[in-house]
Amino acid sequence: MKFPVCDYAESEEGFYSQCASCPIEARNPGCALEELEDGTYHFTGHTPHGGVKAIFYFKNDDGVQVFKREAVHVEIHELDELGHLVAILYGMVDPEGMIYLKKSDSGN
Repeated sequence: MKFPVCDYAESEEGFYSQCASCPIEARNPGCALEELEDGTYHFTGHTPHGGVKAIFYFKNDDGVQVFKREAVHVEIHELDELGHLVAILYGMVDPEGMIYLKKSDSGN
């Protein structure tokens, strides 16, 4: 699944997001993310694991939440229509802006 899809860059199959390190500000029309005042970035739409919304938490090496352009790590929470957590994904942000993710253990 290509996710999320914005007006600025083509998503590649197998990558969750091209959003990290993107020079386009989230407030611009066509961006797939919405930046909120609390520093999180939201995506509304179908997610790879069956959710209808995703919340992106961009973090530095110390685990402190930062702007996406300063991020080294990302944690993405996918939520269903009731706001229940569907999946948590963890990733590293590379210099080209791709996010490589590992899905959280399902608790088995």
